[in-house]
Amino acid sequence: MSARSEPSGFLMRDSWRTDAVLGRKLELDGGRFAPAKARAWVAELLSERVYGVDLLDTLVLVSELVTNAVRHGDAGEQETVIVHVALAPDVLRVEVCDQGPGFTPPAVPKARKQGGGNGLVMLATMSSSWGVAGDDGTCVWFERVLGLAG
Repeated sequence: MSARSEPSGFLMRDSWRTDAVLGRKLELDGGRFAPAKARAWVAELLSERVYGVDLLDTLVLVSELVTNAVRHGDAGEQETVIVHVALAPDVLRVEVCDQGPGFTPPAVPKARKQGGGNGLVMLATMSSSWGVAGDDGTCVWFERVLGLAG
């Protein structure tokens, strides 16, 4: 799955799907504890709505994106990372936003032979679609069509 560029995050602008049944926003301090806090919040939020591999993959991706916000977006403990989550009957959307400088994603992320730095590869593999918005900091998003995994 290749990345798509958007002018801004849909959830950030309250303009995603009209059939969304859930929409929440978490603002948390950056720093080394941010990925675990975001993962725990998403797990609690979705545990009665999203199941099995869909939930597990979502938690991995949230952790990866928040880790990237901390590492590459310089979201230290004095900075804020924002996690948006929305759920429609058949799809989940997550956006992780920070005030980092942004980046242009590769059209098709490739695994590194030396290991590490494979978050975008995981994102491309485990989501239905994904992309980066860079008009106001950096907002990396993904969507996952639910119930397709075995």
